[in-house]
Amino acid sequence: MMHSRISYCRFCDFLLNVVLAISVAGTLWLAGCAVNAATGERHLSLISESQEIQMGKESDQQIVSSLGLYDDPDLQQYVTGIGMRLASRCERPNLPWTFRVVDDPVVNAFAIPGGFIYVTRGILASLTNEAQLAGVMGHEIGHVTAQHSVHQMTTQQLMQAGLAVGVALKPELQQYGQLASMGLGVLFLKFSRDDESQADALGVRYSYRTGDDPHELISVMTMLDHVTQASGQRIPEWLSTHPDPGNRKENIQANIDTIHGGFAGKKIDSDAYFKHLDGMVYGDNPREGFFHGTTFYQPDMKFTFTFPAGWQTANQKQMVQAMSPNNDAVVQISLSGKKTAADAAQAFTSQQGFTSEPQKAVAIHGFTARSGGFTATSDQGTMQGEVAFLEFNGTVFQILGYSTQTAWAGYKPAVEQSLPSFDNLTDPKILGVQPMHLKLVKIDKAMTLSQFNQKYPSSIPIETLSIINQVDQGQLLAAGKWVKRVVGEKVE
Repeated sequence: MMHSRISYCRFCDFLLNVVLAISVAGTLWLAGCAVNAATGERHLSLISESQEIQMGKESDQQIVSSLGLYDDPDLQQYVTGIGMRLASRCERPNLPWTFRVVDDPVVNAFAIPGGFIYVTRGILASLTNEAQLAGVMGHEIGHVTAQHSVHQMTTQQLMQAGLAVGVALKPELQQYGQLASMGLGVLFLKFSRDDESQADALGVRYSYRTGDDPHELISVMTMLDHVTQASGQRIPEWLSTHPDPGNRKENIQANIDTIHGGFAGKKIDSDAYFKHLDGMVYGDNPREGFFHGTTFYQPDMKFTFTFPAGWQTANQKQMVQAMSPNNDAVVQISLSGKKTAADAAQAFTSQQGFTSEPQKAVAIHGFTARSGGFTATSDQGTMQGEVAFLEFNGTVFQILGYSTQTAWAGYKPAVEQSLPSFDNLTDPKILGVQPMHLKLVKIDKAMTLSQFNQKYPSSIPIETLSIINQVDQGQLLAAGKWVKRVVGEKVE
């Protein structure tokens, strides 16, 4: 216990040196701090606006490649129009603002530096009017105008510099550097929550300026609460990227109460919003592939593949993969980008750090392929595995299985059994599978959601139908109201 007490005191002394170093740096740089026009706060930024924009452009390419854009030009244009209207009334109107609907069924919206804002089709399906969308997008615009990401990156750079100075002052305390970094990370957790409160306030500001009713942002938070409850222990995507600062609805209302001016004429506009939602894909799109157990089916590309039993599978835009239960082995399928299996094999084996066995010409279910083992060495260690390149319907697929060199022997049989499972998909039912869609119905007489569901059945549980319509099951819906239903067969 005495030894622990001495170590703790030395660690505190080290932290004191870190804080001192940062304080000195802050004093020297205070004159260079700029006042943020959106928040009125003074912040030091080590990242210029041009750098911020460049980071955004590079990240945007990765996001579009990873998630994909929803293929509906009219919807994309509609969302962009709302976004540009909001951006024109913010404090940074000259950024290269870009607004995108990403092809993702989860309920989420996010922003990256430089003016790039994303909403998923999942969150669009759960909103009920244009004012709600404006509130969500105004919130994300607020993250950019307040430069939350830029400040976090600057803080990280300062922390790293401060830690370096602290260690230089007392080299014998270098052993505590990693622990100090963890401790400082916990200390700054509250700033991300403060960022959320600030973005909520800015979302209220911008939506009010554009003539939208900011009260609808409170309804969005109620919907997110219901999504959370329906998810059980799984945190919805929105909350994983947007920590809840607590009392969120009350804080939004408090911000609304500070507005000088009435709300007469502030629009909600459900009709315009629903017009653009009718027919939108709902939930996972089976045309992009789906799993039954560990067997993957790709109707559009007409192939099937079986991953090792018991592995955790994931269908992503650029690849399909499975990870071992111990998270130390992977099998994945992707497109090689080459014209022949031989070309793909040559490009793979010529990579730096790769040592390959001679590639063998093989046939997998009658398709031309080349396969062989390999070892890859990098700074992270040595990996070992097997790879196959297969020509199918004018495309060359890369099928890759690998693990750490020490664990490879245990996984090799499962990988070798999985790699040749690639085959042509011929089941007409699977080839013809279609995604579920939103269908909008304008009811001709008042009815409850339960009565609506009896008259216009949906492919989803009524509990989910209640969430996406933001009404209770027994709540009376007025005649002439637009109501969402979900049609189509759900792929289990």
